[in-house]
Amino acid sequence: MKLILIAFIASMLVIPARADEKAAPAPAKSGWSDFFKNLKNTLAQSAVGGERKKGRGAQGVAAVRGESQAKKNISDPNEPGIKGDMKSSKAKKELGYDMELEAAIDLLGKGKLEEGLKALEAFKVAHPKHRTGDVDKAIEGAKAMIAEQGAAPAAKE
Repeated sequence: MKLILIAFIASMLVIPARADEKAAPAPAKSGWSDFFKNLKNTLAQSAVGGERKKGRGAQGVAAVRGESQAKKNISDPNEPGIKGDMKSSKAKKELGYDMELEAAIDLLGKGKLEEGLKALEAFKVAHPKHRTGDVDKAIEGAKAMIAEQGAAPAAKE
């Protein structure tokens, strides 16, 4: 009976603490430059993740004694097989797209807003199905940064 009472009192103490945690205000939204930094980090992580995914999966190698491969009519025993070719070519293609997108984001980071916007729009036309949400938001951010930059000199005058 005492254990039940102690557990009940402990649960009553924990519930108000959680209510206080939920009442904490959300942090303020960061600017577009933070968005572009995070997107660039995401692209870099996806490139690393793509390399790591190559080693994953259930792959087995069996050591079977039998006829030597040299006797068979195989040009190169180390040549990759059909199994991984489509996956690896798709991963390489997506990595190339990510590098192209990263180059456009680098232009924005260097302050070349007009060039970066043109590069993002060209990327969207060339690869309409690749990271559509990120590309659309990046274009929106680039346009907002250009508008802010145009409004800042007008405010100084």
